[in-house]
Amino acid sequence: MKTGLAIIGGVCAFAILIAALQFAGFASFSFYAPKYEGVRRDVMIESRAYSEATTRQMYRLKLQWQQAATPDEKATIRAMALHEARAFDIQRLPADLQLFITQLGG
Repeated sequence: MKTGLAIIGGVCAFAILIAALQFAGFASFSFYAPKYEGVRRDVMIESRAYSEATTRQMYRLKLQWQQAATPDEKATIRAMALHEARAFDIQRLPADLQLFITQLGG
């Protein structure tokens, strides 16, 4: 009888240990995941691919703004361009795009 209770107690202790380790893993993930994602975001923003994609997008918006026929279209494109500029360091853009953003009021 004592052996059976010892085996059941050992199994229960092992299950509790596994549950505690899983909880500790989740707690550490919830603590470190935001920091890890913050670093990933910073690295992505500093990447060449992100810079080139943002530059291309700004050139597209500049062209669309120049081709816009109505003031409503220009206002919409202006809002999009200023939104993109706020999320990106405009000092990293070419001079003509910096001037475009400045002219839009950014």
